[in-house]
Amino acid sequence: MTVPTRLIVFSGSFLTMDDQALDIEEFQDKIPESTYSVVENKKIHSYTLNYYKHYLKIKFGDGSAMPRNPTVINISTNEALPNPRQADQVEQKETFGIIDFKTGFLWVSNYKKRNALLEFLRQNFRGKKILSKDVYSEEKFIQAIKKLDNIKLSATPNLFTQSNTLSGVLSDEINGYEATTAILSFQYHDKFVGRNLTEKIKSIFNNRLNFTGIVISGRDEKDLGMLFNPEGFFRKIEFKAAIDENEMFLADELFRQVITKIENENT
Repeated sequence: MTVPTRLIVFSGSFLTMDDQALDIEEFQDKIPESTYSVVENKKIHSYTLNYYKHYLKIKFGDGSAMPRNPTVINISTNEALPNPRQADQVEQKETFGIIDFKTGFLWVSNYKKRNALLEFLRQNFRGKKILSKDVYSEEKFIQAIKKLDNIKLSATPNLFTQSNTLSGVLSDEINGYEATTAILSFQYHDKFVGRNLTEKIKSIFNNRLNFTGIVISGRDEKDLGMLFNPEGFFRKIEFKAAIDENEMFLADELFRQVITKIENENT
């Protein structure tokens, strides 16, 4: 029987404490293996920590008890039923993180949750300056990217017109739909980044203020993943991980896979 899987993408950045390399023994002393929870205004944040070799595996998430719809819909019968979730119960959205103390990298499966994890660490290391730093500068990113996976641009339609990255005809077409936000997504398969695409990427960065969102994903000459998103310049690891009958990732197997990927990249 084939095990169902789902794609997951980790973005990696440098993590420092007081501009120094991280010390796993200091982490084990301050935040030993356990589950930590914080409840604020009916919203819960939880962090489950496990140390393995020179890694810290972190499964974390958040969720709110309210608002709570008293009714749910059975998708098989289209029947409305009472919501079985109680008013003091929460369904958390899970995110996965891993700290590699050997390289100083922090890998997170949802870049939008990176700051939540950093805040948790700062709360446990008060007085310490904990920073997540870009892996590349803009110039180094452009120089290093050799293959494209995808480019995604989002903006108000009029900003696309101002960006000089689109033809006038296409800009007029986007404006014609009268949408508040437009998203363009370009998918590539093993696409070599030649002079033309390099100039297009430079143009996107030169006009970045005209976009509300930019994602550029590709690989370097060693076939290692690279990623630019609204949070900065990152390394990238992506793979398909096993999920259970509720379409939730199997955490132990997921961490095994991402550690294998990390170690393969470091060899």
